[in-house]
This record gives sequence, structure tokens and C-alpha cells, in this order.
Amino acid sequence: MNNYIHIIVLLVLASVTIHCVTPRNKFEEGLLRLIEKCRNGDVQSLPVAFPSLKPLRIPPMKFDYDGYQISLSELKIKGLDDLSVEKLSASPEDMMVTMEIFIPTLAIRADRYHLQGTIMYFYSIDDKGVLKSNINSLRVRANVRFGARRNDTVVTHLKLDYSVNGIQIQLGGSSDTVNSVANNMISDLINSSEMKSQLQRVIKTQANQYLRGHTPKEFVEIVSSI
Repeated sequence: MNNYIHIIVLLVLASVTIHCVTPRNKFEEGLLRLIEKCRNGDVQSLPVAFPSLKPLRIPPMKFDYDGYQISLSELKIKGLDDLSVEKLSASPEDMMVTMEIFIPTLAIRADRYHLQGTIMYFYSIDDKGVLKSNINSLRVRANVRFGARRNDTVVTHLKLDYSVNGIQIQLGGSSDTVNSVANNMISDLINSSEMKSQLQRVIKTQANQYLRGHTPKEFVEIVSSI
């Protein structure tokens, strides 16, 4: 009997996690349902081409930071399906969305990374391989404004900010020294304005691809009816 109780509790928690906020209009209700469907991987039934978050695949990224160069490709992110929406304000009239989400643990894997740089001015790094990373207690705040470009809805403004409680990096096949340097460097990089700016560009570009084919009015109507 206890096992059945545990299952019921887990199902109830899974169903309400996304609903930490009370929607005030149909647009907010639809956005919450849209996020939930992406979180659960139920994207085939969506009238807009949004991606599944189980897992999320993102394009290659390159960074020059503090004397190091790092490139990441074949990137997969797991843990987004555990997100909870803690705050949401969405206006269908001015096409503004403000949102805060919380993710307990985000697991990032890059099947290919390339790290180059110099430690203490004399020890050169030129490492390649698999990168694994866990980001703990991630809180994300986003302000988004949508607009029109011809017959498409586009993101005209995106302001992204976030905080994390801890980051662990593992570079496959690298020495303890290189892994220690990578942990310090990438921890700083993830919290840097350079990373936030690049993430904003990537998210904006990807979002605009998904939003193609619908005017802002159509987009609001579609989301509100989900």
C-alpha cells in the first residue's frame, strides 16, 4: 500500500510542478501548457514547432575567455524537464513575457570540446575530448518582447539573467591539473557577461526559427488555445 501512496504523491507533484504560479489570462495559461508539453516531450501535438526538453540539443558554441579558447559541439542538456515556473507575467497586448524558473540540476554533455590556453605563462593546454558538467540550483530570469517581421513573430528583445549554486566540470582524459583549471575557468565563464550575451543570441536565433510562419496575433491565439 505504501508503494501506491508514493506513486500517487509523485504523480501529483509532477503534475503541479509547472503550476507554481496562478495564470491571470489565457495567454499565461497557454504558455504554462506549452512549457509543460515541451518539458514532457509532447511536442508532436503542438501547433507551433517548439523543441522537446528531453533532452535539449543546442548548436556549437565558441568562447575566448581570460586567455583561453574553448569550443563545444554536439551539445545535449538534460534536466530541463525538471524545471518549475516560479513567476510568470505575460501580456498579449504588448507581447511582453517575464518569467522566473528553477532547475534543480542541469547536466550538460559536449561530445566534442577543444580547450586551448596557457597556465601560469608556461604550461600550454591543448585538450580535446568529451566534456561533462553538472550545474546545481539554477535560477533563470528572462524578459522577452515579441514583435513582427513581415508575417513572422520574432523576439525583438531578450534579457537573460541567472544564478547557480555550484558547477562541476569533467574533461574526459585530461589531467587533474587541467580539470582543476577548467572548473575554475568554466565556472567563471558561465557567470560572465560574455556567456550571458552569447546565450541570449543563441536563444533569440533559435526562438525566431521556431516562431516562423505566424504573425504575433496568430501566435497569441495559438498559445492561448493550447
